[in-house]
Amino acid sequence: MNDTLKERLGLLGQHGYDRSLVGMEVLEAEGGRARVRLPVEAPVQNMGGALHGGAVATLVDVVGTLAIMTADRDGRPGVSTDLNVSWLSPAPGGSTVLVEATVLKSGRTLAFVQVDVRREQDGVLVAQGRMTKFLS
Repeated sequence: MNDTLKERLGLLGQHGYDRSLVGMEVLEAEGGRARVRLPVEAPVQNMGGALHGGAVATLVDVVGTLAIMTADRDGRPGVSTDLNVSWLSPAPGGSTVLVEATVLKSGRTLAFVQVDVRREQDGVLVAQGRMTKFLS
């Protein structure tokens, strides 16, 4: 992992809206892949006490961007041009989710990533997202 990527990793969860992902732990970030663990605590819960849909979309963006940065030789985070999420199962409060992003393709100006969010306890797929980034 290069110094630029390490520096940017240190900023995750420190600024702006990303601060809602308090407790996020980066498990892996290299070679077009990124894996993180996130406890489903109050900052990311909906009114029903489960993982909030907006938090899932934020995870797709943040973890997907991290994976893209590891695939791009210049470590560019890019700008999102497209993001979609399918929610499949709940992740209850007090549980933990594992988020895995895999770059599908990274070119000169566009990168594509798929992100799976699973309950750590039983591996059930909570949500799946895809994102496109413009790399400038």
